[in-house]
Amino acid sequence: MALMIWLLRLRWVMVAGQLSGILAGRWLLPEELRLVPLLTLVGLGLLSNVLLALQLRRPGPVPELLPGLLLALDALLLTGLLYLSGGPSNPFTAIYLVQVTLAAVVMRGFWAWGLCILSTLGFLLLFFFNVHIHSLMQMSHEAGVFSLHLLGMLAAFAITAALIATFVGRVSVALRRREEEVLALRDQAARQARLASLATLAAGVAHELATPLGTIAVAAGELQHAAHVLGPSGTALDADAVLIRKEVRRCRDILDQLADPSGATFGEDLKPLVWTGLLTGLPEDVKSRLHCTFPEEPGGLAPVKGLARSLRALLANALEASPDQGPIDLDVRKEAGRWLLRVTDRGRGMPPEVLARAGEPFFTTKGTGEGMGLGLFLARTFAEQLGGELTLASSLGGGTQAELSWPEALHG
Repeated sequence: MALMIWLLRLRWVMVAGQLSGILAGRWLLPEELRLVPLLTLVGLGLLSNVLLALQLRRPGPVPELLPGLLLALDALLLTGLLYLSGGPSNPFTAIYLVQVTLAAVVMRGFWAWGLCILSTLGFLLLFFFNVHIHSLMQMSHEAGVFSLHLLGMLAAFAITAALIATFVGRVSVALRRREEEVLALRDQAARQARLASLATLAAGVAHELATPLGTIAVAAGELQHAAHVLGPSGTALDADAVLIRKEVRRCRDILDQLADPSGATFGEDLKPLVWTGLLTGLPEDVKSRLHCTFPEEPGGLAPVKGLARSLRALLANALEASPDQGPIDLDVRKEAGRWLLRVTDRGRGMPPEVLARAGEPFFTTKGTGEGMGLGLFLARTFAEQLGGELTLASSLGGGTQAELSWPEALHG
């Protein structure tokens, strides 16, 4: 949107410049310029910019082709203006290069080359078709033979336009990539800062709650012992004691989830990775739902605990999203020097607004007490610490695919 606003303002400047040039030419050459057709072409450009301004006020994304089409329209309008004002003898033919430069900066390489070809063809046609302006005709061609100077102008124009399309386009692409890298690093630094804050919070919470939880657990044990002494009359009391101890264990698990995976992946020693070992500790009912495809090649050295923890987080989400005990696909493969671990479910999927926020800390669609929204965040942070990434793909009714990647060669 910012790009389109910038282009809108630039086109207003171009319209103002064209009007100024026509008025100046009318004053300098009062008998030779055709004012009405020139102003008509400028009016078309003005109208297209008004329509662009109205389009930008509407909600929703701007069509990707719109900037390129507008620049192509500007090149055609410029050809018409030059046709009516002396053709190749008009010194303002150099403005073609502005169109090519804008296309190279604003659009991808295809559009830059497209505008380069369109401008060159327009310039070439002006040699054959134009309204002669006697005051501008410093060089002429007779019997269809152009002067060397005019041919040199055409060759210089084509070469300059090609160089602009090539090098300005490459510089523009490089700058875009650099900007994307900077934004990615900034986003990663922000996530690392949130992770550090989470670790500090977890340490404080664990410290504050460890003692009261221990006291509650001891008291619940004593209460359960007393219920056993009472015999049948203490059945209800025993059930309450069991519930209390269960909730205490749950609180401890939450504290472990906060504290254990929030820290230094690189503090964990790299150990030989056995793919089936990642499933160690999973309940049997979970293993029975997994369709695993592991490579025959071993996984090399990796932080096994962190990887297993991240896998459990991905599996937990997949199991939660899969209805009726549906199967979960676990696929591991190597591609371009990276390991890819993919978990795919056949569940209800995620709408775009949820998918866009998936992985943010403490963001969850689960009910109160059912999840903290940390699993994907910690799995993504783990992957980024290894030099990899976590990518998610999902659609409503089409299930969800989570892919964790990391470099094949890790060094401790």
